[in-house]
Amino acid sequence: MVRWSVQPLIPTSLWLALATAALALLLWYAWRRPAVVTRSRWAGIISLMTLAIALVLGLLLNPIRIEEIPPPAGKPLLTVLVDATASMKTPDVDGASRYAAAVKAAEQLSDRLNNRFDVRMRTFTESALPTDMKALREHPPTGQSTNLAAAIAGCLEEDRPQGQAIALLSDGGDNARDESGAHETSHVRDAARLARAMASPIYAKTFGSTAGGGFDLGVEIPSPQDIALIGQQVLVTANITHIGLSGAHPNVMLLQNGKEVGRVQADLLEGRTGEVHFWVSQQKPGVYPYEVRVESLPGEMTLANNIGSYLLRVVDEPIRVLQVEVKPYWDSKFLMRTLASAPAVELDSAVRISDERIMWRTVRRGGEEGATSRPAGAPPASAPAADPASKQRTEKWKVLNNPAELLGDAKFLARYQVVVIGRDAEVFLTDAALLNLQNWVLHSSGALVCYRGSPTAQTNERLARLLPVRWTPSPEARFHMTMTSEGRNQHWFNDTAGDMGAEALRRLPTLASTAQPQRSKPLALVLANSVSPAGEGSPAVIYQPYGSGRVVVIEGAGMWRWAFLPPQFQKQEEIYRTLWHSMLRWLVADTGLMAGQKMMLRSRELTFSPDEPAGVMLLLREDVARGPPPMIELKPDAGGSPKTFAPVSLREDPTAFNVDFGKLPEGHYEARIVGAQAKDSFSKIMFDVRHKGEEELDIKAQPELMQRIADDSGGAVLGANVAGDVATGFAEHMARIRPPRSQRTTAWDKWWILAGIIGLWGASWWLRRSGGLI
Repeated sequence: MVRWSVQPLIPTSLWLALATAALALLLWYAWRRPAVVTRSRWAGIISLMTLAIALVLGLLLNPIRIEEIPPPAGKPLLTVLVDATASMKTPDVDGASRYAAAVKAAEQLSDRLNNRFDVRMRTFTESALPTDMKALREHPPTGQSTNLAAAIAGCLEEDRPQGQAIALLSDGGDNARDESGAHETSHVRDAARLARAMASPIYAKTFGSTAGGGFDLGVEIPSPQDIALIGQQVLVTANITHIGLSGAHPNVMLLQNGKEVGRVQADLLEGRTGEVHFWVSQQKPGVYPYEVRVESLPGEMTLANNIGSYLLRVVDEPIRVLQVEVKPYWDSKFLMRTLASAPAVELDSAVRISDERIMWRTVRRGGEEGATSRPAGAPPASAPAADPASKQRTEKWKVLNNPAELLGDAKFLARYQVVVIGRDAEVFLTDAALLNLQNWVLHSSGALVCYRGSPTAQTNERLARLLPVRWTPSPEARFHMTMTSEGRNQHWFNDTAGDMGAEALRRLPTLASTAQPQRSKPLALVLANSVSPAGEGSPAVIYQPYGSGRVVVIEGAGMWRWAFLPPQFQKQEEIYRTLWHSMLRWLVADTGLMAGQKMMLRSRELTFSPDEPAGVMLLLREDVARGPPPMIELKPDAGGSPKTFAPVSLREDPTAFNVDFGKLPEGHYEARIVGAQAKDSFSKIMFDVRHKGEEELDIKAQPELMQRIADDSGGAVLGANVAGDVATGFAEHMARIRPPRSQRTTAWDKWWILAGIIGLWGASWWLRRSGGLI
C-alpha cells in the first residue's frame, strides 16, 4: 500500500506568499507578449516557465512517498504447554480431571488458531517435551516434579521474527528446588521476565480448585542419620504429618530389612504432627538401615510419603575423654565416676594435687561390650544401666610432674575426642595449650566441654574466641535448670519414663554461680536456661560449632548433688548419668569426621526421587585430601554390575568432595569407598530412590502464581474462550511492540526531478533566445 504526504520545508504562510507572488509575476509577464514572438511560441515559453515554477513550489512542500513494509513471511509461533504431572489427575474441573480439561483447551487452540499460528504442542514435568494431540489424549499425567521455569525457558526461541507466544495450561503447582534444596518460586518469575524480554507473552490458564481436599498421612524423620556404639540404645524420633485426620490414632511401625521390630500408635492433633519414638541398638559394628512406616488408610491422596528412612552407624571405637581439674572437687569426683561407668568411654583424668604434681588416672575397657538390646518399640524404663563389661574395666594410677605440658602436646591431644575442663584451670591453659585446643577443635572435630562455668578467672583473647559466651562478675546466686526447645530436640532424656525427662530438671537441687553468662556469639545455641527463685534466667548450657568441632559451656557448681539424692528421689539420680552419657554421644556424633577418623561418606538425604540426581558427600582429613581421592562404588540391591564414580572437589572446602550418581531408577542402593575396610561403618552409606508423592499431596491450584507469570511476561490470564483470548491478546501485543513499518521517500532523493526543473528552465530560455527575446 502506497500513500503520499507533504511536510513543507518552509512555513505555510511563507509558501503561500511565494506562490501568490510567483503567479502574479507570471501573469504580468505573460500579459505583455512581444510583437516579435508568435502566439504559439509565447504560449510554449509561458507553459515551460509555469511548469518550472510549479515544480519548485512543489519541492518546497516536501512531498513524501510512504510505502508500508509487509511483516516477515510466515506465521507467529504458539507453543501450547500442557502440565503432565500427577497433580493434574485430580478430578475437580466439572467432574473431569484437570488434565482432561487442559487437553480439551489445547485441542481448541490447535483447531481454531492453526490458520493464524504455527501451533506446536509440548508437555512438561521438570522440562518441556514435544508431543501431539494423539499422545496428549492417550498418555495420562504421571510426572513427579513440576518445574515451570525450565518448561517456560525451554520453549523460547531467540530467532523468531514473526513473533512467538506461550499458552500455559497448568494448575500452577511448582515444586522445583534450588541447589540447596530450598523450594522457591522466584526462579519461575525470572523465567517469565525472560519471556517478556524475548517478546514472548505467556497466556496462562489455571485448572483446579484452590481448596485442595482429601486426607493423607506422612512420615518425617528430623534426624535421619545417627551414630551409636555397640549395644548403645538410640532414640529414633519420627513426626507423623496429617491432612484431614485430626483425632486419629494410626499405627506406626519400625522395620529393619523388611521385618517389623517395633510398633506404636500416634496421636494426631489439629495443627500438630504426631511424634513417635523407637529405641534401637545393635551388637555389631556396621551400617543399619531402618524404615518408619505409618499404616496406610483407604483413600489417601498418596502413599509415597508413608515411609521414612533412617540410617544407624554402629562403631566399636570408644569415646576417648580427657578430664582436667585443678582441685579434687566433689563435682569432679562424681563426674569422673559417671564418665568411667559408661562402657563406651575410655577416660583419662588429670587432677592437680600441687604445683608440680598431677594425679593421672586411666580407665580402659577390659573386654567385649556386654550391653543387651531392648525391643525397638519399647523405651527403657530408665537410662541404660552400667554395662556388665564395666566390671572388667582396668584402672591405672600414676603421678605426673608438669601440668603446663599436659595440653601443650598436639600429638597427645589428638588421641582424644572430648576434653572436659573444670574451673580455675589457668595452670593447664598456657598459650601453647590454648593454641593446641583451638586447632584440635577447629581441624580435628574435637569437642571441648567447660563445666562449672568459665575455665579461668580472667578470660584472655584466645580463649574468648573459642568459647560461645562471655561472663560478667556477679554475687553468688542459686538457680534451677530447665531445657529449652533446642535442648529438648537433642532427646538427651527419655521423656516417657515417669520423672525421667527434661521437666525433672526443675525439681533437682539448685546449682551455684558467681558469674553471669551472656549469649554473645552469633552461632551460639542455648540448650538449657537457669531459673532463679526471683524468676530471672540466663543461659546455663550453651553450645557453639567451631570449625569441624564443638564447644559446650555448662554453667553452675554443685551438680554432684544430682547424683547423691535422698531415697525418695533415687529415680532422679539417673538424670545425672543420662545427661552426661547422652551429651558425650551427641558431641561425637554428626560432626563430620570423628577424632582420628580419615574419611567418611555422608548424604544430604536418604531418599531421592527418580526425577532428581542422587549423590553423596566424601569427607577426607586434610593429610588424606592432599592426594587423589578414592573412587566411590555404587551397587543396587536389585542386582546389576556396580559402577564406580570419581569424587569432584568442592572449591570452598578442599577436604569435601561431591559424588554425583545422576538420576537413578527406583530401588535401594549402597555406596562405599573403594579400598576401605569392610568393617569401617563410615566407608559406606545406603539410600533409597522412590517417588516422594509431592505431586499427589500438594494438589491445591495456584492461580496467584499463574497470574504473576502472565503479568511478568506481558501476557494475560485466559478465560473460557481460550482460543479467542490468545488471538486477541497476541494481536494487541504485536501492535504494541511492533507498529506498522513503512518506507518514506522524499522528492529531494530523486535526481531526475532536479534535472527536470533545470531542463524546463533551459528549454524556456532556448525558446526565448530563438524568438529574439535574448
